[in-house]
Amino acid sequence: MTDNSVVYDVLVIGCGPGGFTAATQASQAGLRTACVDRRVSLGGTYLIDGAVPSKTLLDESYFYRQLRQQEAMEKRGVKLLSAKFDMQAAQSALKQTIEGLSNMYERELCKNSVTMYKGTAAFKDSHHVEIEQHGMDRFMVEAKYIVVATGSAVIQCPGVVIDEDKIISPGRALSLDYVPSRFTIMGGGTIGLEIACIFNNLGSQVTIIESQGEVCQNMDHELASATKTLLQSQGVIFLLDTRVKFAETDVAGQLNVTLLNKPLKKAHVHHCDVLMVSIGRRPLLEGLHISNLGLDERDFVEKIDKQSLSLLGYPHIKLVGDVAIGPMLAAKAEKQAVRAIQSISSTCPIVTPTCSFPPNVLYCQPQIGWVGYTEEELINARVPYQTGKVFFSENIRYNTLLSQKESTTVSSFIKVLVDSHTMKLLGVHMVNDDANELLSQASMAVSLGLTAHDICKVTFPHPSLSESFKQAVQLAIANGKLPGVNVRE
Repeated sequence: MTDNSVVYDVLVIGCGPGGFTAATQASQAGLRTACVDRRVSLGGTYLIDGAVPSKTLLDESYFYRQLRQQEAMEKRGVKLLSAKFDMQAAQSALKQTIEGLSNMYERELCKNSVTMYKGTAAFKDSHHVEIEQHGMDRFMVEAKYIVVATGSAVIQCPGVVIDEDKIISPGRALSLDYVPSRFTIMGGGTIGLEIACIFNNLGSQVTIIESQGEVCQNMDHELASATKTLLQSQGVIFLLDTRVKFAETDVAGQLNVTLLNKPLKKAHVHHCDVLMVSIGRRPLLEGLHISNLGLDERDFVEKIDKQSLSLLGYPHIKLVGDVAIGPMLAAKAEKQAVRAIQSISSTCPIVTPTCSFPPNVLYCQPQIGWVGYTEEELINARVPYQTGKVFFSENIRYNTLLSQKESTTVSSFIKVLVDSHTMKLLGVHMVNDDANELLSQASMAVSLGLTAHDICKVTFPHPSLSESFKQAVQLAIANGKLPGVNVRE
């Protein structure tokens, strides 16, 4: 088998954010590297039918929404004509954006001397992988190290068969060339909520069905409550504590979704044009033939050394991104890829920290951002903490911005959580149009273990939205000096 194999130091399976980073890092470390991806276009779910298309369509839909707010805009001196949205034109432009970014991936891999294969990869044993390129014969690759970065797939729901016509995946939703009149989403996580915002902005009647009593269970409770209130004020309907039993299309082409209200134990039928299933994602391992390693799916994903990201029992096989335990975020995948290659290329200790506190952003409008611990996590862990909360309406820069907030039901704010003993910053939670940018400094502070006093030493630009972060930290310090005020023991 070895005599007929193409031999590499590192073979990377998958070319999303994690795989691409691993391949380029390995080659730059002087290792002979190859990368294989099942898609014709590189970039993985993140680029092809995930974050990039969703953020692009969100930006376009928000711009369209603003153009329709003629009264609010004219108060600020901006005169508008009536606006229309062409979904087919938007999809055409999006396709060009994705193609351009995918080509950039290919150019970077070529520049870094990474051999690229487009096709499937299957383990024959722990060092040999069979590759079948599209329309070509299979061949064997031998690798000293193998990095698995195959990403994830949508979790299916019993009784609800995804046909990508009436019952669709999030990826299919982001490629629709029309705007459904009634768009229903099964699942109230960040993916479902972001796509809800897109179609709500474009004029669909959006309904979100969530089996739990609240949306976004990984959010701070105050933030999750604000998110639901915000989207409700914009017209999104929520059916909480409600489970989907099954869905079927009738002879007239209408989609009938049978729901069960859990507290009332009462079933009823919900009618819609499209149902998107977004109840979570699972590691994508189909076709890898991990059984040839003597492992099943659970063993493959869960038996991993967190320091080196090696599969236990197979120190030369590294898992990064969505196939590794933890939040399914591109930032985590990229950081894990760097750690994995460091563990391969160097005998020195790994210097890249783990992605313990990845920043999270829900790109609704205004955006929801958070990093670090939630209040509920600190209470459950019995960690004494104090809070500082500041409303952006008190910020000078905020009041100069044209994009004044549509909804008065949720006021934009930033809340910080500080350890009462060490004064380290434990968490930051915010609602603001620019949360994705403001969160960077908060993420840096939490990840580096900075204290509230460290933040107060820094001079912030004035006027700027970032000043509210410092003000919230100052308030947290002040609250700690007042016994019983915002201090949890």
